[in-house]
Amino acid sequence: MTVGVGESAKVLLVDDSPAKLLTLEVMLAGLGANLLKANSAIDAFQLLLKSDVALILTDVSMPTMNGLEFAKMVRSHPRFSSTPIIFVSALAQSELDQLQGYASGAVDYVNVPVAAELLRAKIRVFLELHRKQRELELLKAGLEHRVAERTSQLESSNSRLAQSEARYRILVENASDIVSMLDLDFRFVAVNPAIERILGYTPEEIVGTSLSQYVPEGQLAMHTLLLKQKLAGEESARHEMQLFSKDRGRLFTLEVISKLVLDEQGKPIGIHSIARNITERKEAEARQVVLMRELQHRTRNLLAVIQSIATSTLTRSEDLTSAHEALVGRLHALAHAQEFVASGPGGGVPLRNLIDAELSAFGARAQIRGEPLVVGGPFAQTFALIVHELATNAAKHGSLSVARGHIVIDWRIDRSEAARLTFWWRERGGPAPRPSERHGMGMQLLNAYQTAHLAFNEEGFEYRLELPLAEAIRGIS
Repeated sequence: MTVGVGESAKVLLVDDSPAKLLTLEVMLAGLGANLLKANSAIDAFQLLLKSDVALILTDVSMPTMNGLEFAKMVRSHPRFSSTPIIFVSALAQSELDQLQGYASGAVDYVNVPVAAELLRAKIRVFLELHRKQRELELLKAGLEHRVAERTSQLESSNSRLAQSEARYRILVENASDIVSMLDLDFRFVAVNPAIERILGYTPEEIVGTSLSQYVPEGQLAMHTLLLKQKLAGEESARHEMQLFSKDRGRLFTLEVISKLVLDEQGKPIGIHSIARNITERKEAEARQVVLMRELQHRTRNLLAVIQSIATSTLTRSEDLTSAHEALVGRLHALAHAQEFVASGPGGGVPLRNLIDAELSAFGARAQIRGEPLVVGGPFAQTFALIVHELATNAAKHGSLSVARGHIVIDWRIDRSEAARLTFWWRERGGPAPRPSERHGMGMQLLNAYQTAHLAFNEEGFEYRLELPLAEAIRGIS
């Protein structure tokens, strides 16, 4: 079955759980693929017989016929022997489980929970491979048709052979992948122009040179082993390799399919290979791993902060009611800070936005002034809790506890050589402040910085915080 030029590639999703099928469908939305869904291996195989499928995503654990058995059945059919299969399952608990998956014919094994962007990136590559294959098939079909018409007009077998060679040359020279021929000592015998677009070398610079000049030193042993396997009877090999660019400034990753070339007597005389540039995909996978590790690190830090807040609040509260009220308020303040950190520029938070979020309930009773400033995530996290405590104390005991009271907030940046940030909180129009005899969690937060100053003046409570500007903006990338 042939796919037309304008048709979307089909991806077959196989899982006995409708919920997991729906999850995969949502993850793959926007890739431009036609998603086929099956609840069992038998249904999936029936769909395969009716459709040209670019990729199969299947669960491992399914009733009647599991994913491993399904993959083997697919591989045994000549039409689907090269159709890529990816397992998406929570079943793999060890490398042995994954090896069984690869042994059944899968090209990848993705563990649940699935990193959506990583899965989309992988599927995007296979869809692109499928598209290129279909383009080559259409190109080949067109060329074969034209060559057939021309061949019928030729009078000699030599002319027919010349046309066949010309057809192959057109395919190779216009291919987007690197097509090359090496002798058994890994010297380049021929290579197509695609190598210049990818690595910068012209075919003339490559031919006659050794592969060892372009790969990292440690990879030659792998190529020697692969050649031995082919000489021992293995038909072809699929592997990844790395080659330096012409200026040696970058290392490209290529996915290679190679096989032996035999002479008329069946004696090996060389190695034919097709190499596809997958550098961007590999770099994307590496970035995804870094992002996941950073997320885990931040999550652990946040949980440590929450644990500290909960422990201190419960330890220093007089009763469960006050403890509940204080803990919920502080966690809300922390959540506000995390929302801003997640959406802010380079991990930063606009200071005005942070203050507005904590004081939104008091409207015009809060007068806020200060020049625009983006602070880093670590400071924003602590500062949100400080503003929350100041607002809570003002609402309970200070200027916001009476109708005529208000607060004045401003900050200033001293941009001299030792740049500093100074923040003021002034309460006016409320009852005369009195220092608390208890030093609970709230007082501990207000004194989180040694440069904090508390004043219980007759006209109202005042709080001033001074710290180096560098400390306030730390963490902004």
